[in-house]
Amino acid sequence: MRVFITGGTGYLGSALLRQRPGQPWVLGASYVSGAPALPGVEWVRLDIRDAKAVEATLARFRPAVVIHTAYSKAGPEALEAITVQGSAHVAQACAKLGARLIHLSTDQVFDGERPPYAESALPNPITPYGRAKLEAERRVQAILPEATLVRTSLIWGLNPLDVTSQMVLEIADGKRAGGLFVDEYRSFVFVEDLAQALWELVSLNFQGVLHLGGAEVLSRLEFGRLIAPLHGRDPARLPAQRRADFPEPRPANCALDSSLARSLLQTRLRGVREVLRGLGPVRQQP
Repeated sequence: MRVFITGGTGYLGSALLRQRPGQPWVLGASYVSGAPALPGVEWVRLDIRDAKAVEATLARFRPAVVIHTAYSKAGPEALEAITVQGSAHVAQACAKLGARLIHLSTDQVFDGERPPYAESALPNPITPYGRAKLEAERRVQAILPEATLVRTSLIWGLNPLDVTSQMVLEIADGKRAGGLFVDEYRSFVFVEDLAQALWELVSLNFQGVLHLGGAEVLSRLEFGRLIAPLHGRDPARLPAQRRADFPEPRPANCALDSSLARSLLQTRLRGVREVLRGLGPVRQQP
């Protein structure tokens, strides 16, 4: 089976390629910069804003499945061109090829007022990113009704390269102003668990929306104070912040109900504390 991953040099895309489960799959991946040499992976520089380039690239590679992880939060223009239009371009190319599409979305399609959110819950985004991701979902479903739409939460890992952990370390080091929200809750998901679950979905003919959130719901401050020691930082140096202090509206609690995924998949989407317990002694990093 041929699998193509958009955003192969991103945090989730890198984890997907790093896992590369022992199956007879041929892997392709797109990149923006810094593509590493990986045996068995064909890298393609691809701008998903360019519909013709997306169609030509996928037509050449001819994947059976595309995992679409690429997105952007960098302002209104990028949200529209990359997150919304880019997703539509990928869906259109998949439709022409007859390829399955696994499209990554977000818990921010919800307003955070009635958690936990099952797949049947009515979206009501209150952030620009959430609105863009919901529009991307709608475009993808209109083009390719059989697509798999995966909504997930804040992705974290065991190194500070993910933006979720990076924010914690920058605040702890005094390199970033503000604090971590004490009243904003999310289903933090471990990147290796999420990647493994997505590889399972490659082999499942699941259509529609599926929630893949971590098992433990935490505030951003709780998360930060749990992982700070992993990187040699003092959790007491992380100040609290409230959503009311932030100039833009933010959802209070976007906890995802991932019970459907638990019934379908063997992969366990662990909570933060469970992942950290499995590490043994705390690993200190500079």
